[in-house]
Amino acid sequence: MAKFLLVVKSQDQLNVNTAVNVAQGLKMMGAEDVKMVFLGPGIAALNKKNDTSQIVSKASENLRKMSIKVYACEMAMKNYNVNKDDLIFFDEISRGADVIVKFANEGYTILTF
Repeated sequence: MAKFLLVVKSQDQLNVNTAVNVAQGLKMMGAEDVKMVFLGPGIAALNKKNDTSQIVSKASENLRKMSIKVYACEMAMKNYNVNKDDLIFFDEISRGADVIVKFANEGYTILTF
């Protein structure tokens, strides 16, 4: 079965929306596992102080129901002054590069937005 890691590095609303829709679509189409990591400027999509976070907020219930795990990059949080309380939705805070390497080593297909 196919496994995917979606790397969201853009804070652009269109890219974030596409990433969220693709994640849900992959899961609906039968992907075994789908995970998302928000890093670099993409951390803005999880920051409730940013309008883009409404995309993730609206999808959060579906993401949870579909078992799509969401990672927030701790380095991006530091670099963009985002604290844990600012995050609108996440499952785990981790170093983005560690997440990418871990799932690449486990055979996940990596898609970047």
